[in-house]
Amino acid sequence: MDAALVVNSDLALLAERRAGLAALLGLLLLEEPGPAVADLVRTVPSLAALGRDDPAMAVEYERVFLRGVPLYESGFRSDDGQHGGPALGAVVERFDRAGFTEQWNGRWRVAGADHLGLELRCYSALCSEEAVAWRDDTADAAMRAVEAERGLLADHLSAWAPVAIRAALEVAGDGVYRPLLEAVSAFLAEEHERLRPAPALGAPIEVPSLPQRLGPARLARLLLAPATCGTWLLTTDIEKAALAIGTPWRRSDTRTALRHVIEEAVDSGELATVLTALRPAVAKAHDAFAAVAITDGGAGAHWTAWATRAEMMLALIDQTIEEGRLGAGEQGTVAETLVIIGQDGGALADMVDRVVTELRAAGLRVEREPGTGHG
Repeated sequence: MDAALVVNSDLALLAERRAGLAALLGLLLLEEPGPAVADLVRTVPSLAALGRDDPAMAVEYERVFLRGVPLYESGFRSDDGQHGGPALGAVVERFDRAGFTEQWNGRWRVAGADHLGLELRCYSALCSEEAVAWRDDTADAAMRAVEAERGLLADHLSAWAPVAIRAALEVAGDGVYRPLLEAVSAFLAEEHERLRPAPALGAPIEVPSLPQRLGPARLARLLLAPATCGTWLLTTDIEKAALAIGTPWRRSDTRTALRHVIEEAVDSGELATVLTALRPAVAKAHDAFAAVAITDGGAGAHWTAWATRAEMMLALIDQTIEEGRLGAGEQGTVAETLVIIGQDGGALADMVDRVVTELRAAGLRVEREPGTGHG
């Protein structure tokens, strides 16, 4: 047999195996556990538990992936930590370019096309195209598929998924979803080593500086958005910060409660205490990302960027702890006096309260002086 055909056959087999693994991992992230996936995981001992007919499994899926760490790219890459926006649009555009349509015609119950499970299944489709091209002995088509795989890794999967998986592993603990998350992490690391998808052959990724003029609401948004915090703060991290200043915490509280915690800390003069409680989580992430950037060379630029994000947040935290308050930054303060006059005292007071709330939410310091009482 022609040596080239043997090599192509081997490459096709490898691509098929990679396609099958990516498709399975993506499906298990998208599909709730139970009998529907039993046949898929029966021969994989570490994942077989996901096929059990046990209501507790659905509860665990919700705990890890719905309430714990929703696996959406836009949630990790947008500056406000919200789903949707440009990050989601970029994923949809990439799917369209690849001819991938499961986000539209699939049966998956997900909140957006940028779910990690869908990105893995798109990657699987590209690997399948590569396999077909090798079997057809069309090396140029195979290499186009490989470049598409490399692009999906570099521009999307590698840019956020490893960080999200790390956070999800913290939530999963030693539960039934840990083996699946570890398998996804190992698969991506292998693909990084195989394709070396780092942007511009490892050139640094620019990370925007954090704003210095902050109010409680804006500080909370920065801490809750992984793209500005440098990591995904868990509810357990926020719980520690809340309890540090005596703020009640319920098991049902979500990450959004951080805004309330920070507002209470600012009002009581205990902001430094809250930030001191949050700091170890950011520092731990920084150290972990900086270390893995050395070993995961194919995604080293992304790991370094995440370490830089965490480093910037640590600097902001330390500065705020030292000053003991939310500062105005290097530009100094600018005072503006606004006098509001009206005859209906109750309506006027309500309106002023709304204006003050909006200004403070925008990161501005507002000092109210009592009215003169004149009409």
